Parts: sequence; C-alpha cells; structure tokens
Amino acid sequence: MKFLCILLLCVLSITQGISQITISEDAGISRLMSDYVFQNQQQEAIKGWRIQIITTNDRRKMELAISKFNSLYPGVQSSWEQEVPFYKVKVGAYETKDEMQGLLLDLKREFPSAIPVVDNIRKTELIP
Repeated sequence: MKFLCILLLCVLSITQGISQITISEDAGISRLMSDYVFQNQQQEAIKGWRIQIITTNDRRKMELAISKFNSLYPGVQSSWEQEVPFYKVKVGAYETKDEMQGLLLDLKREFPSAIPVVDNIRKTELIP
C-alpha cells in the first residue's frame, strides 16, 4: 500500500513538471487588444446604475425629496433632471446592479417608489 502511494506521488510530480503550456499570440491580436484597452481608457462615461427616488411634476416635492435624502445620506451624490412635465431625482453611481442593491433596500424605507435605473456615469463618479 505504501509502495502504491509513493509511486502515485512520483508519477504526479513528474507529470506536473512536464506539463508547461506556452501560448504564442499573433502580433495583430496584441495590437487589437492594446487598441481596445486604449479606447476604453479614453471614454469618460460608462453605462451604470443609479437609484431614482422620486418622479413628480411638483417642483416642491422634488426639492423636499432632495433635502430629505441629503440629510439622511450626506455622503451619497444626488442630482435631478427635468423631462417635461416631470422632475426626476437620481442618487448614487454604481458600475453594477449588485453594488447598488444595498442602498436601494435602505432607500425603500423612506422612498417607497425608489427604483434602479441605467444611466451614463462618469468614471470619476463611481462609488467603490
């Protein structure tokens, strides 16, 4: 039994030393990947996620919602936009929907109509 175990360990150690993989990449592929990385680094904005806490046609309600949000979450960015006749208040800036879920659950207590929305987000706005 000991002999079989030792033999098995020897065979495994020999085969691991032999199994080296070498990958050779075509120069055209390397150039394409470099161009792809460069283009992505040049983009200032990406598609990401925000939370829309209110949509209303009453400017006073919109301002109250922003004020309430800023007092509850002073470290989280908020902004509003008008798409006539509605005012929309959006908060946060997340790269993935999963990253945003924690804040969304918290916000639902104070802002029951809060929903996740896809938005263009500047890379400098992203919340780590």
